[in-house]
Amino acid sequence: MKKILLLATMLFVASMPAYAQDEYPKFELAGMFNLLRADIDMLGNETMYGYGVGAQFNATKRFGLVAEWSAAHGSSGPTEIFQSGTTYEIPLVDTRVQTILLGPRMSFRSQAFKTLGAEMSFTVFGHCMAGAGTNKIDYFINSYTRWQFAFAVGGGVDVNVGKRFAIRVAQIDWLPILSKLNLQGADDLFSNWRYQGGCVFKF
Repeated sequence: MKKILLLATMLFVASMPAYAQDEYPKFELAGMFNLLRADIDMLGNETMYGYGVGAQFNATKRFGLVAEWSAAHGSSGPTEIFQSGTTYEIPLVDTRVQTILLGPRMSFRSQAFKTLGAEMSFTVFGHCMAGAGTNKIDYFINSYTRWQFAFAVGGGVDVNVGKRFAIRVAQIDWLPILSKLNLQGADDLFSNWRYQGGCVFKF
């Protein structure tokens, strides 16, 4: 009996490192700042700055579902553009882009290592999300906004400091949004690019 208990104890202790390697957070909450390169030709492909939040549920160590909301703000003008034989005067405008997206995310989680007295590791991830987005323009007393289809394809890198906290070094997304922000009022797919960085809390 003693030999059986000793053997069981040894097997349990030996399995602990393997179990620790298989551990992963079940839920992650991110707060981020962002830089958006907005594909708005009439405003010279405006660069906007903003913020966002994300929530991720991990079904396995590799697979999870993520939901994100983000907003970016900028201003441009006054300027003039020439199109189809007509000159258009664009006044000083306030521009805003918002997105609400949901989709799957694949993550690769590295082995933990110690450096500078802290336990660290890396998480590299990729995702494809779909949802809704809006390009909003305000000028004088006029305002235009409409929520339409949007999606994001991209990925990023987190530096994990311990088990509960990470620094999102970079998340880069191609972020097309269907909108009517052209001079003819027709639907157009705006091919935006977005960088995000910030903090991630793991539970």
